[in-house]
Amino acid sequence: MAYKRTSRTKPKRKPKTLYEVLTDAINYYVDNGWDSQKSLLSWCQKLRVAASRESPSDDVTRKHLTSIYSRLVVHGGALRDQPPDGPKQITLDKIKPELRKELDRRIFASANLIKLNREQAIERTVQRFQGWVTSIPPDGVSEIDKNAQKSAIRKSISDLDFISRRVAIDQGHKLASNVKYLLSVQGGAIAFRWHSNWRRPGYDYRVDHKDRDTLIYLIRDSWAVKQGLIQPEYGYYDEITAAGEEPFCSCQVFPIYAPQKLPVEFLTEKGKREFNRT
Repeated sequence: MAYKRTSRTKPKRKPKTLYEVLTDAINYYVDNGWDSQKSLLSWCQKLRVAASRESPSDDVTRKHLTSIYSRLVVHGGALRDQPPDGPKQITLDKIKPELRKELDRRIFASANLIKLNREQAIERTVQRFQGWVTSIPPDGVSEIDKNAQKSAIRKSISDLDFISRRVAIDQGHKLASNVKYLLSVQGGAIAFRWHSNWRRPGYDYRVDHKDRDTLIYLIRDSWAVKQGLIQPEYGYYDEITAAGEEPFCSCQVFPIYAPQKLPVEFLTEKGKREFNRT
């Protein structure tokens, strides 16, 4: 009886990490010195491939943004952030298609930023390696120098996780801010009160944003403006950068829906008569 010989498939070799490829590349040039442009380009390509494998994808950011959208829009969390006289579920349902577009816009912006950061980090890694190769001293380098160079060359890729997390947080805040803005305007808000986080330890606040803290900006073309009941003291909201608009801004705005809740200086003479304010 003949037995069929079964061929064992060799397990796939695990791709080398960036650190391993970088170690091989540095050792090659320590042992051989500069030999040719072709060799350098070959090592640079290997580094690009390894660096690309270790670069973070935009999946984490996509999930982060989708979870914010789900909390605020799908499960109605945006309504819980509104005052009692603010919009209701019917308003949120009405603008869901517009809010979905905002989510898609944020995901697209995040993916582009992460892709750009990834490409720049990979190129910086390759450039640092090329710079080191072309400046190796004739008497070689020590083990300490080799390890220091590996750390310096890898730094751009090592920083990518942190940078990508910052992108996710920033785009998440932009999404939440725009959801609040759209819901507030559709719900009949007449003004926004600015809140700056300048008191938060370690927060790198913008001075002009700190100066806006607690100031009230009217919403142009709101029903109260159209009826001549209110007037701006500090201008209109569309005349300044919106909360969360600038990179890594974590400021917020809180909507105001009733002229009676504005300080008296915001009321016109007509508004004062209407609400018995002097």
